[in-house]
Amino acid sequence: MGKTREGKTKHFRWSAPMERMFLEILADEASKENKPSATFKPSSFVRVAQAINEKFGTECEPDHVDNHLRTIKSNWATIQKLRVKSGFQWDHNLKMITVVHKKVYDEEVTTHPTHEKYLNKKIEMYDQLALVAGKDMATRCFAKQFGDIDLPSSMDMDFSTELDDNSDNTMKRTKDPSRFNRKRSRATNKDDRFAMLSEQIGEVANAMKKLSQNHLDIAKLYKEVMGVEGFDEATLVYAFDYLVDKERVAKAFIVKNAKLKKLWLEDFLNGRSKMKIKVLRVKAFELQKNKDEQICSTN
Repeated sequence: MGKTREGKTKHFRWSAPMERMFLEILADEASKENKPSATFKPSSFVRVAQAINEKFGTECEPDHVDNHLRTIKSNWATIQKLRVKSGFQWDHNLKMITVVHKKVYDEEVTTHPTHEKYLNKKIEMYDQLALVAGKDMATRCFAKQFGDIDLPSSMDMDFSTELDDNSDNTMKRTKDPSRFNRKRSRATNKDDRFAMLSEQIGEVANAMKKLSQNHLDIAKLYKEVMGVEGFDEATLVYAFDYLVDKERVAKAFIVKNAKLKKLWLEDFLNGRSKMKIKVLRVKAFELQKNKDEQICSTN
């Protein structure tokens, strides 16, 4: 099934829903430590192929999954390079590579048209991509995040287990009831600590979610400002720079319709022009005053 006469695997076309299932399953496999090194165990590829066939009625084979993983890793490498490229910014909360300056953006997509899909757009399933295509195993990745959490200093994290000297590492046995009760008490305390840790992780996740929801989407703001008709590019960039520093005003601007956006820009530019005229008048008045004082002192 899925083979040519020469025994080679037929080309398999991956749709967006298939790729989503591909990432979800392999991310789950990585979390189960079925990714001992840079790749997965063969059983992981079999699981993906079977799930794809059952869901979409295709003839996906483990080799197709393995080949597509190479493509995903190549895409992941591109994303990591773009994240740190000069003129590019990485938004951790939105999982998005932003390019504010139009010139930098145009140069990039002209030179590398395939990179456009990664710029100023949220990278879907980024966390799953990190687990599947990243070099570190899921357990290491989680351990790093685990270590970044600020835990109370009073929390004792010693989860060592008493073992005897035998090679099979069997648990020590005792008939002392008081010792058994102490062990059970320690186990209960460990359960409490895990419960407390889970609660703290949940609080961190909720805080990050709220921060993401309230975060100003710079890329979207740039698109909305530069899309207003009737103004030259330099003027729109000037307005964009102003809005970046005025987050509340920027959020209100984004939700306005096209007509209201244009009215706001007209009022903004008129206000700036009036302010410049006022400044010039003040300077002219001061110059005239100084000139009059010089004439009086001469006389």
